[in-house]
Amino acid sequence: MSSAAALRPAARPAANVAAEATWHWPIDVSRYDRSPDLTTAETRALARIGEEVRAWPRLGQQQPAWRALGRLVRPLAEARAVVVSESQRQRRCADAAVAAILRHCAHEGSAYWAWSMTTWIHILGATQRAFRAAHPAWVDRQVRHYLIALPYLLGCVTDLRPLGNYKRVALAEKMFGPARIADLIARVAGVLVGWGYLNAQTGRPFPRILCEVLLLNRSPRLHDLSPAFLDDLRRTTGPEKHSLLFQLQLALAALGVMEAPAGPVVARLPVEGVSPTWHAWAQRWETTSTLAPASRRHVYRCVLKAGRWLTAEHPTIDEPAAWTRELCAAYVAAIDRMRVGDYAQRCDPIRHLVGTPLLPRSKEAYLGAMRQFFRDAQESGWIPRRFDPTRALATPRSVKALIGPAPRVIADDIWAKLLWAGLHLEPADLTSSARGGYCYPIELVRALAVTWLFSGLRAVNGRPSRATRGHPLRARCDTVTGLL
Repeated sequence: MSSAAALRPAARPAANVAAEATWHWPIDVSRYDRSPDLTTAETRALARIGEEVRAWPRLGQQQPAWRALGRLVRPLAEARAVVVSESQRQRRCADAAVAAILRHCAHEGSAYWAWSMTTWIHILGATQRAFRAAHPAWVDRQVRHYLIALPYLLGCVTDLRPLGNYKRVALAEKMFGPARIADLIARVAGVLVGWGYLNAQTGRPFPRILCEVLLLNRSPRLHDLSPAFLDDLRRTTGPEKHSLLFQLQLALAALGVMEAPAGPVVARLPVEGVSPTWHAWAQRWETTSTLAPASRRHVYRCVLKAGRWLTAEHPTIDEPAAWTRELCAAYVAAIDRMRVGDYAQRCDPIRHLVGTPLLPRSKEAYLGAMRQFFRDAQESGWIPRRFDPTRALATPRSVKALIGPAPRVIADDIWAKLLWAGLHLEPADLTSSARGGYCYPIELVRALAVTWLFSGLRAVNGRPSRATRGHPLRARCDTVTGLL
């Protein structure tokens, strides 16, 4: 399927359209007295109740002080009825959330309708630690989820982003209904799964980002979302959510909800420490290269690093045509001795590694990028062929010797299964060719399987290596190897 066909608006079932059209906000706050100041009776009642506020609603109808708080209690009680279910634990947490808000009314000296976002962030907590510090012990961490739900339903808190981590999916299910949220997640995620975006591992954050978007938009209707709203979220949220928001808008475009987003634009910092001529050559290579985007960015950055090295060590050389074998040898030696952060424009993401020696694979990557750059420049006829980049910028053998697999001891149970399977190979276990049968004799395949199984049990100076010394299956392996 082409990308244009994939993003073509799909027909939406009539049932889904009707479900989105009939939804309404569960609480009408216009029915309440939202005066910001406490009355004298309310102030006295809160002072009289004190810490016994945690007894709500058990004592809510038995003491005159509680009846004086009817204006404050009624909206919270109706919001509580929306978010709780038959679970005793949920009712306990919701009751504690109501009591915590009433307790802070006494501390703030005003009704919760008057609280600013700063006050709500202090009460709801930007982190779990901040939340626990703002409340007594009976308001445990399970209460925070319900304490967020109540002011959200009453419209006191509309932007949940300052609250950090909270149970987005559970909160959306309480606000909009579990069945509706499950259907929305299935519809949107189904499109992305069909495109290969999501699987069992990468798809885990997606329900959270979808529910967060719906909560911030204060509506479960996909048609209430807009490209401008998603663009604003991308500007104000962390970079870890940018790709998920982009994928969400792609899926909504395929469902006919909105237009497809423009391709993501990667903002680049102004290049520093590189001569304008060398920078122009790096840009010329990048604009004409046919490598994959990630590979182009890697080579481009490595070429800029080489430009900073030139500026520092050979300021008279600022173009590829001036490079010689001697200069290539000097650059290879510089890379071999280079440390993390050398000739880099930004070190903030890797500040904990600055000053440590480069890994062998990093050295190979830097030299490989320069080989690619000079090879393309020579083949395109931009510069004369003064040297062979493959040889002049080759990775030293001392560096290559340090690049290799990192062997590890295979778990005993897995090794036993591999050993049993290798020693009991049968013709039926082999894949048949199109002409029928297998192209190699079964005896050869068995010998290769046994050789592969025991090739890792190597010796160092005639003694078992550390990876195999003392292995419980080594005696059996030595016996079988001797039979070969």
